[in-house]
Amino acid sequence: MSLLGVSCQKMHRSKQFSIVHLMNQQQSGLYMFHDIWQLPQHFLQALDYKLQSNGIPLLLQRIANSRGAHTYTQLADALKQLLRSLLNLDSISMRNTYIETSTTLDDKIKLKANCSSIIELGGVDIVLKILMNTSVLPWSELASHELEEELPIKNICLDILKRMFLLDEKFGDELPYPNDILNYLFTILVHPKTHVSAAQTIELILNTRKEPLNLSLVPNLKEILGFLDDKALSNFCQILSVTISDLDTFEHKSSLYQQNKQKRSKGFFAMRDTNQEMLMMQTDLIPRLVSIIRTTSYQPRFPGIVNELDTWMQWIDNQMAEEDETLGTTSTLDDFLGEPVNLYDDDPQMHIHHSLKMAMQLIHKVEVFYVLGLFLIGKQRKKMQKQLADLKLVPALSDIFDNFIWKCTSSKSGTRQLRGHNSSCECSPEVALKIQFLRLVHSLCDHSEHKHLMLSRSELSELRKINSGAGALKVDSIDVPDTSLMCRGNRGLLSKVADVLKKEPTASTFRFWLARAVESYLRGSTCYADQTFLLRRGLLQHVAGNLVDNDIRPKEILQSSFDLLGELVKFNIDAFRQFDNVLCSLNKQRKMVEMVERNLVDSNMFIRSLILSLERFQIGGTDGECRYACEESSLLKYIGSFEQQMSCLQKLINVISVKTLTQENVSCLNTALVFLMFGHKKGELNHYLEALKYCPVRSGDGTVLANFRDLLVFWQEHYLHKDKDCSALERSSRIKFENWKETVSMLLSKDTSQDTSIVHYLPEHDLPRDN
Repeated sequence: MSLLGVSCQKMHRSKQFSIVHLMNQQQSGLYMFHDIWQLPQHFLQALDYKLQSNGIPLLLQRIANSRGAHTYTQLADALKQLLRSLLNLDSISMRNTYIETSTTLDDKIKLKANCSSIIELGGVDIVLKILMNTSVLPWSELASHELEEELPIKNICLDILKRMFLLDEKFGDELPYPNDILNYLFTILVHPKTHVSAAQTIELILNTRKEPLNLSLVPNLKEILGFLDDKALSNFCQILSVTISDLDTFEHKSSLYQQNKQKRSKGFFAMRDTNQEMLMMQTDLIPRLVSIIRTTSYQPRFPGIVNELDTWMQWIDNQMAEEDETLGTTSTLDDFLGEPVNLYDDDPQMHIHHSLKMAMQLIHKVEVFYVLGLFLIGKQRKKMQKQLADLKLVPALSDIFDNFIWKCTSSKSGTRQLRGHNSSCECSPEVALKIQFLRLVHSLCDHSEHKHLMLSRSELSELRKINSGAGALKVDSIDVPDTSLMCRGNRGLLSKVADVLKKEPTASTFRFWLARAVESYLRGSTCYADQTFLLRRGLLQHVAGNLVDNDIRPKEILQSSFDLLGELVKFNIDAFRQFDNVLCSLNKQRKMVEMVERNLVDSNMFIRSLILSLERFQIGGTDGECRYACEESSLLKYIGSFEQQMSCLQKLINVISVKTLTQENVSCLNTALVFLMFGHKKGELNHYLEALKYCPVRSGDGTVLANFRDLLVFWQEHYLHKDKDCSALERSSRIKFENWKETVSMLLSKDTSQDTSIVHYLPEHDLPRDN
C-alpha cells in the first residue's frame, strides 16, 4: 500500500494518530517532515483528493507559509477562507446582516468534516501559534508587543476556535495546554479589537472544564480588570458568571442527597465562594457594575407605541432604512467576515451595525444583572446586600423599571409578531433582561435588612403609621438610616412590581418572577405592617382571585402564587378575612382546596402558613381571632381538621424520598415537621404517628413511616452541618431551631418503647440496623 493510502486509512481508523506521525514512522532514511505543510504541494493535493477534505491541506500550508509582517494581508485572507469553511453563510447584503443561514443535515455533516480535517491535519496548532506568538513575554510588556496589525488576524483566529468549539463537542477536552491558552486570552482582553472574541472563547473553554477556574491563579487579573472600560467590563461579565455560579460545584445538579455526600467528601470546597471573595477584594469592581446599570441606556422607545414588540419592530424598520442609505446594498459578507466587533464608538476602522451594537449592549446588561445576582446568593450575601444598598442600586433599579414596557402583545389585528411565534407569545428582545432584573430584585430583598429601600419616603411614612397601630403585632422599628438610598418619587419599586403583577395576563411567564420579587420582600420575620401595606394595594385579592377564577396550569405560576399568598396571610387575621371575601362561594372554596391538594409540592409553603397561623390564633390570639379561626375562616377550618391534617401529612411524606429530594421539594419535609411539632406540643404526636402507620406508601417497598425516618436522617445531615445557616427557618416559622432539632431527635429515637419515636410503629423488617 502507498504511503498516502496508509496515511488515509490510519486517519479514518483512529483520531489518535496524526498524518505527520504516520509519515515520520515510514520515512526511514528520508528527510523527516515535522509539519504536514512542509510536504510538497502535489502530495497535499493528492491527500486532499483522497480524504475529500475540501482543500484544507493546501489552505493550511498557505496559512503556515504566510506568517510574517510582510504577509499580513495574505494571512488574513487565508484565515478568513479557513473560517468560511466552518460556516454556512451566504454572501448577502448588509441589509440582512451577516447571519448564518439555516443549516441542512448535509451542511452540518460537511462543516463537521471540515472541522475534523483541520484538527487531524494540525490546523489547531497553526492557529494557536499565530494567536499566541507574544505569549512568552511578561504581561506588563504585552501592550507594547501586541502589534496593531496583528490584532485583526488574532481576532480571526479566535473566530475559528469558537466555530470549532461549536462544531466539535469534544474540542475543548482535546485542546492542547488549555491553561496557557486561557492565561493568554485574559491578556488580550485589554485590546478593543480582540476583547469580544477573546471573552467568548474564554467562556467556551470554561464551559468545557470539569473543574471551575480559580480566578486567583489568573496572572495580573486585577491589572487586567483595571484596563477594561465599562463597556468591556460588562462584556467580561459573561466570564465572571461562569466562575462565580454554582453550576459546576456539584456533580449532581438537583439531588440534595448526592450534594450532601459530595460536601462531606474529602477535599471538597466550593470554588464559587473562593472566586467571589477574590473579586470582592477588587474594591472598584462592584461600584463599576452598579454604575453600568445606572448609566446604560439603550431601549428604543417611540411616542404612541405602547407595545414592546411593536416598539422593537419599528426600531428595526428605521435601522434598516438608515443602514441602506449609509452602506448601500453592495456590501457583502466578505467585507465583514472575521472583522472585530467594536464596543467602542470612537474607532471607525472596526465594522459593526448599530443594530448589532444595540443587541450586544442589551446582552451585556443582562450579564451584569446576572453577575450581581450571583454575588447575592453566596456566602457574602449580607455584605453584598449592604454594599449594593449603599451604592444606591435600589433607586437605580426603580428608574430602570419605569422604562420597561410590560405589554408584549397587543389585541390589535395590525400588531406584528415574530416569525414562528403565535399571537400570545411573550418573546421579545427584553425578556431575558426583565427576568434577570427581577431575579436581582428577589436576591436583593431576600431576608435583607435593607428591604425597605424598596419604598419611597411617603410609603415609608405610611408603613410606620400602620406599624404604630398594629398593637401586639407592632415591630420595634421600621427605619431607614439614610433616606437618600430610597426610591425617588411617590411610588417605590415594590409598589411598581406589585402593580405590574396585577396587570399581567393569567398565564404570563413574568407572573412567576414578579411574584417571587414581592414574596422575597415579605420573607423572613413576618411583619404585619409590610403585609398590610400590600393588602391595601389589592395584591391578595388579585393573586387569590387569579387562582380560583382561572384554570392555572403552569407549575411555576402556581408555586409562586401560593408562596406569595402564604407570606401575605401568615399570622395576619385581616388577610384571612380578605381571603374569605375572595372565596365567597362553596364552589370557589372547593376549587381552592382541590388546587392545593392537587399541587402539593407547589402549595406546601401555603399549607405551612395555614397551620402556623392557626396555631398562633388558637394559642396566642385574642378570643375573637381564636373564634374566627375555628368557626368562620374556610381555610383555617380546612387545615384545623385532624383528618385533613393527616391527609396532607401523608401526601407530603409520600411525595418525596431521600433520593428525590431537591431544593424545590425539600420544603415539603419541613412542612410535615410543623404538623408534628404542634402535635407534640398538644401531646398528640402518638396519634399522628399511629395514623401514619396505616397509610399506604405511594410506590416502592416499605412504609410511609420508614420513608419518613430516612428523610429525617437526611434532615439532620442537611441542617445540622456546620456551614448551614438555619436562622431563616427559625424566623419564618417563629419556632426556635432548638425545637426543630429536638423534635427530629425524638422522632429518630431508637427506643422502641417510646410512642413518640418512629421505630415504635415500624414492623421488625423496617427497623434500623446498627452498622
